[in-house]
Amino acid sequence: MLRYDEGLIGEIHAQGSRGIVGFMLGKLSKLDPRIIAAYADVGSRFGLIQIMGESGLQVSIAEQSLVGIISGICHEGFIPFGVAYAPFITLRAADQIKMSIGEMGLGIKLIGGSAGLATGDLGAASMALDDIAMMRAIPNIMILSPADCFEAAKMIEAASTTDAPFYIRLTGGNNIPRIYNKDYDYRIGKGDVVAETGRDVVIYATGMQVHSSIKAIEMLRKDGIGCTVVNMGSIKPIDEEIICSFADIPLAVSAEEHNVVGGLGSAVADVLAAHAMHQKLVKIGISDEYPQPDTYDNLLNKYGLTPEKIYTKIMNLLFNDR
Repeated sequence: MLRYDEGLIGEIHAQGSRGIVGFMLGKLSKLDPRIIAAYADVGSRFGLIQIMGESGLQVSIAEQSLVGIISGICHEGFIPFGVAYAPFITLRAADQIKMSIGEMGLGIKLIGGSAGLATGDLGAASMALDDIAMMRAIPNIMILSPADCFEAAKMIEAASTTDAPFYIRLTGGNNIPRIYNKDYDYRIGKGDVVAETGRDVVIYATGMQVHSSIKAIEMLRKDGIGCTVVNMGSIKPIDEEIICSFADIPLAVSAEEHNVVGGLGSAVADVLAAHAMHQKLVKIGISDEYPQPDTYDNLLNKYGLTPEKIYTKIMNLLFNDR
């Protein structure tokens, strides 16, 4: 296990949402030589070529083959991480994931970079907005979505020490706002209250939307609205206990860079329904459509995923939508 002192945490936060992959796998492979990485023509962008050298395997732009290759490597006792852009490592390789990971239960770790709206200027084909929904529907796969670089580092390390299959979804670009500044006891399957000003509203957020939600409740506090932000870094398994503990709050909101169908909001709704919790839940995300190409900031604004838009949405829900 790595020792996360102040210096290492600072280095981690400097990596960005893609560089953190090579940075962490390089350190972890020195502790456990069974850890290897295969990547689909993204080695330099994820810091894998520079750091891992011969411990990395370039398979070119062939995500389907990547999953098959690391499946064989996993059978030989290695701990393989498959790294590519999120829409291609999931949807393009869906059948291979279903067969090798879902049905066979191989302990493969997939990392999808630039998930959500980060690559919005390249068009809908390059946006991973349905990856959570697809991966949730395949049995045996854990789905993690870090709020910042440090949580990503903790997730990558946790995945490397667990036999289970994982999909780690990375949102945002290089300048990732900090949520965690000190070491903490990270646990797979647990949500984390990262900000709390009251119990008028609870926001379940994941990925970069954790930071946006924290900023939104600071604005709501000035209007006398008390909110709690829960970082749902683990989408599958999801923390049913924490969702039930906030089910008495009148309004729940989910915030994610994903289709409102099948993502975090749907996972929260499943829990509320299973436990017969009568709580209003409103999903903020991509409104079941393919976005037109645009900048990251413009797309976040269009789909209500900026702090200001989250603030306005909640104010309207509380006072105008009765």
